[in-house]
Order: sequence, then structure tokens, then C-alpha cells
Amino acid sequence: MKINEIKKRIKEDFDDDDFEAMKGAGIDPADSDEDEGEGFSQKAMFDQLGKVLDSRGNPNPVTTVVTDDGKEHKVTVAQAQMLRMMLSAEGMKPNIKMQFTKDMQQSAHLHDFLDMQDPKQMATLFMKKYM
Repeated sequence: MKINEIKKRIKEDFDDDDFEAMKGAGIDPADSDEDEGEGFSQKAMFDQLGKVLDSRGNPNPVTTVVTDDGKEHKVTVAQAQMLRMMLSAEGMKPNIKMQFTKDMQQSAHLHDFLDMQDPKQMATLFMKKYM
């Protein structure tokens, strides 16, 4: 088990307000959770899709994401919204959510979803692949 995974598990056992317990466990409460324990070589897809959404309307909006295999993919705002919604869906079984999150970091799986022009088709594809 990697040290980041151990830290993450320990951190999950504590209330975020319990700084003393976190310090005692060797975790700096000021540390950001960003990229910790994810095991991705690129930023998490959820975060990259957020940048696409946040930058819309800017003179130079972000329109691409990069998968862990280094490939850049063009993403529309509608696609980014739908993928983020699916990545953060409440009530999804943890193992399915984890697999989907990992799959979205890989070109082959992400490409399947980005091929769908209608975001509703993305939801149908999700149901076929993961449910």
C-alpha cells in the first residue's frame, strides 16, 4: 500500500476539524487534498472538466482535457457538464464510481463518451457499461 493511500485512509477516519489528531497521525491539516491518493499521472478528470466549465465565456476558454496516457481530447461544455454530473453522482455504488473515475482518465474509455454528441446518449452509454 502506498503512503498516500495510508494517509488518505487515516485522514478519512478523522473529522477535518480535529487538527490535533491529524497532526498526531503525521498529516498536515493545511495540505491540499488535490491529487492525493488518486494515482493519476494527469490532473483528475473531474478537475479538468471543471476548468472547461469555469473558463467558458473567457477570451481563451479551456476546451480540452488530457488523459493519463497523454492524449488531448476536445470537450464541449455540455459534455463536460454531463461527465462531471456522472463523476459526482450521489447514490452510486463506490466500486462503480471508482471504476468510472479511473476509466475516464484513459483515452479509450473517455473517447467512447466524447463520441456522443447528445449528452443524454452519454448517460445511456454509462448505464450500458457500468450498470
